Amino acid sequence: MDRTSASFSGLDPEKDAWIANFYTENHLAYEAFPREVASPEQLRFMVLLDEEPYYYPCSDKIFKTIIEKKGGDLLTFAYIKVWERLEPLVRSVVKDTYKQKFLLSLLGMKFRRETASLVMLPSRLEKRLLQIFIRVSEIDRPLAKIKETKNRRICRLLKSKSFKEAFNDPSGLELQEDTPLDEVSFGIHLLQFRRLMALSGYPELWTSEKRVTSDALRSMMKAPIEGSGWIWLKNIFKEWSRSRERRYMLWMGVSAGEILLDLAMIQILIRMGINVILSVKKAFCYDLITLNDVAEDPYLQEMLSGAEIIADPNISKKELLERLKSDKTLYVISDGTQEHFNPLLTSVTFARAFKEADIVISRSAEDAECFVRSRFRFTRDALSMVCKKPGKLVLREKLRHPKIIRFSEADLRTKAAAMINDLRTKKRLGKTIVFYSAIVGSIPHQLETAKKILKVFVDYLRERQEGVVVINPAEHFEPGMDADDIMYMWEIVQRSGLIDTWRFQTVDDIEKAFELMDEKIPPEWIGKDATYSTGCTMEMKIALEVQKEHPEMQIIGPPWEKFLRRKEYGVGKLYDRALGDI
Repeated sequence: MDRTSASFSGLDPEKDAWIANFYTENHLAYEAFPREVASPEQLRFMVLLDEEPYYYPCSDKIFKTIIEKKGGDLLTFAYIKVWERLEPLVRSVVKDTYKQKFLLSLLGMKFRRETASLVMLPSRLEKRLLQIFIRVSEIDRPLAKIKETKNRRICRLLKSKSFKEAFNDPSGLELQEDTPLDEVSFGIHLLQFRRLMALSGYPELWTSEKRVTSDALRSMMKAPIEGSGWIWLKNIFKEWSRSRERRYMLWMGVSAGEILLDLAMIQILIRMGINVILSVKKAFCYDLITLNDVAEDPYLQEMLSGAEIIADPNISKKELLERLKSDKTLYVISDGTQEHFNPLLTSVTFARAFKEADIVISRSAEDAECFVRSRFRFTRDALSMVCKKPGKLVLREKLRHPKIIRFSEADLRTKAAAMINDLRTKKRLGKTIVFYSAIVGSIPHQLETAKKILKVFVDYLRERQEGVVVINPAEHFEPGMDADDIMYMWEIVQRSGLIDTWRFQTVDDIEKAFELMDEKIPPEWIGKDATYSTGCTMEMKIALEVQKEHPEMQIIGPPWEKFLRRKEYGVGKLYDRALGDI
C-alpha cells in the first residue's frame, strides 16, 4: 500500500488504523516490507488505482468483510477451506507418525493464532501455512508424483489416435467457396483452439485413467462455453491477424494436467503469430505448476523443449525486450509467489511481463477473485478462463482501465528515431550536441525541485554556449511514461553516436542553479551530484561504452569510480530501493 496522506480518510482514525493493521498483518505494506512488497511504481505496471487510495488482492466482498469487522461466516468458511486443503496434504505426504502429528499440531496452532483476529486474508494464511509445511517436511515438491501422473494422462491423450481424429475433424469449420487461404488457416486455428479450450473443462481427462473414445472427445469439444469472453477473444484474434504486428500474451494460473492442454493451445497461438509468456509459481501451491515442476517433470520438459526459461526474478526492461525480440516464441517465467495472483508480491520480471503483454489470460478460479470480482482495473485487458464444474467452462473479460496510456517498444523506438533524426539535422547545421544527465527522482520527495534545478541550469548553459544544443531529458517526458520507458527510449538516442559532449551533473552545477534562483541550498541537496542517482550511474556506464565506439565524444562530470555505489534503480523509479528507504 502506498501509505501517503491520501491513503486514509482522515475522518475516522480507528478505521484508518484498522486498515493499516490489515496491510501490516498480511505483510502487504510496502513501507514495512520494502524488500518483499512491490513499490507503488511497480504496482502501477499492473494496476491503475486512479482515485482508489490502496489496492487489495482479494474480492471486494472479502475486503469489506475484514475492514468492517464483519468476518462472520464468510471469512470463517474461507479459513476452513484452507485447513481442509492443508490437513489431507500433510496426512498424505508425511508418512512418519511423529512428524505428521507434530506438523498438524504446529499448523493448527498457527492456524488458530492467525485467524483469531479475523484480519488475515485466506490466501495469505494459506501461504504462511504452506511455507511452514515445506520447511518442516523438507519436501520441495510434495505432490510431484500426482502432478506428473495428471500430466502423463494428458500427454497420452494428445498422442492418442482418438484425440487426433476428433481434433482434426473438419466438421464445424465454416468456409465459403471464395474464402481466401489465409482465412482458411485462421479458421482452422480458431476451431482447434476452441476444441482444446472446451476439453480443459473436463478434469476427468487428467484425474482418471479411463480411456476416452473419439466420439466422446468430439462431444466434449463441442461443449458450450459460457460468458462473453469467447466472443471477445475471437474478435481480438481477428484484429491481430489483420494488423500483422507482433503480439504478446501473458498466460498464468496453470495447474497440473490442464497445463498440457494449455500448452497445446499456446502452440496454436504461436502458429497464429502470437508470442506467449507462461507464468508459473515460485514455490509449491498445491496443483499449480512451479519452476521446479518445469525443471523436473518429464512431460512438461517435453512440451516446453523449445521454450526459453527466464529464471531471473529481477530482469530489466531492456533485457526482457531483447529476449522477446529473439527467435523464441514461448517464454517461461515465475510470478515470484507461492499463492494465487497477488500484484503486491509478484516479481519484477512478472510485473514487467504484465506491462509488456497485450492480453493477460488467467486460468485459475481463485485468481478470478482479483481479476473479475473486484472493482480494480488493470493496465492490460484480462480474460478469466476457468472451469466452474465438469463441462462448464466460463470465459469473462475485464477490459483495461480507459485512462491507460501504453508505450509499446515500437512507440518508444519511433520517438527515439524522431529525436535522432532531429539531432542529425542540427549536426548538419554545425551544431554541437550536449546531453545533460542529472538527478531527477533520486532524492525522495524532491522530484519537482530536481526538475526546477535541471531546467534552470540547462537554460543557463543554452544562454552561455554558442551553437550548442543542450538536451534536457525532462523536456521530452510524456504523460503515461514511467522510468522504464524513459530509460529505454533515451538509451537508443544515447547510443546513436550523435552526442558530442555528455555532461553529468556536479555539485557545482547544483550550487549554481540555486544561485541563479537566488535561493539557499536545502540540506537535502548539499553535496549531491550525478553519482547520487542510479539512473545517472547507468547512463555513465552507457557513456563509457559509447566513448569506446566514438572516442571523440567528451564526458564531463564526476569520475566513474564515484558512481559505483549505485548499481540498480528501483522498478519504475529513477532511484534505488535503498534510497527510498531513507
